[in-house]
Amino acid sequence: MPAPLLRDVRYDSEAAQAIQDAEEWWPRIDDAITLIEFAIARDPTEGKAMSESGSLRLLTVWGADSIGIPTVTYLYEFDDRYITVKEARFTYAKNEAAAKARR
Repeated sequence: MPAPLLRDVRYDSEAAQAIQDAEEWWPRIDDAITLIEFAIARDPTEGKAMSESGSLRLLTVWGADSIGIPTVTYLYEFDDRYITVKEARFTYAKNEAAAKARR
């Protein structure tokens, strides 16, 4: 099976500013960004289609307050080479913990 096409992730100025602002609030913002970039760079169709062509997408990755990771939502476009993040939103996670063990 061939390796997936890895697209470069770029940020519009509004999305880049949102990331910079979020760095003040969440200690592990870089981990959250790495996670969502990993997902969309490998499969840009992961997000919900927001346009008829399907090239504009919305993806949310849920965070966990207990480990300092916010919930991240990206609005992005993609083509054969690039992912362009148009908007990035960071909010406090609804989940208190990343995982809970059950008996």
